[in-house]
Amino acid sequence: MEKKQILKKLFSQKNKDYTYAIAFFLIFSFFILFIIRPNLVSVFEANNKIEELHKLDTFYNTQIDKIIELQTTLEENRDNMLLLNQAIANKPEVNKILSDLDISSQEGGLVTSGITVSDINLKEKEDGDKLKSFTLNMDFNGDFQNSLSFIKKIFDQRRLKTISNLSIGRDEKESSESSKLQITMMILGYFL
Repeated sequence: MEKKQILKKLFSQKNKDYTYAIAFFLIFSFFILFIIRPNLVSVFEANNKIEELHKLDTFYNTQIDKIIELQTTLEENRDNMLLLNQAIANKPEVNKILSDLDISSQEGGLVTSGITVSDINLKEKEDGDKLKSFTLNMDFNGDFQNSLSFIKKIFDQRRLKTISNLSIGRDEKESSESSKLQITMMILGYFL
């Protein structure tokens, strides 16, 4: 009798409604877990990938614009590239700079009394984009006009050099009427 009552209670109208509701929720949960959720996850992943690709596209566009700008600058200055290569060499080439300075001092009428080269590092391998320099300390004897002529000749040369320190004085042993001056220059030479 208990079996009949249990079956009767199970198949009552109230229990049938709950059974349909429970079956609906089980089937709906199955669809959410195994069908809808993976689709939603793939949609969000696709949106994230689209955003990343859009950012990457804008980055590449800016890089391409920079390359185009550099290429147009290179094409505009192609005729001057030889001068740039002469102005800033790949190696220090101290001997060429010393030769240029010696010729300029002789043409300017200055007598070289001493030259020292310092702050040059030939072993260090740095990236080629940085401009490196070395120092030349030079002592001369001559008059003021000769030193002006020498400085003008330095700036007229193709190799890039800067005078970072210039000292002009008179020898205390010389008479005040003498036009001989002692000139000391610190010249920076540049290379890549």
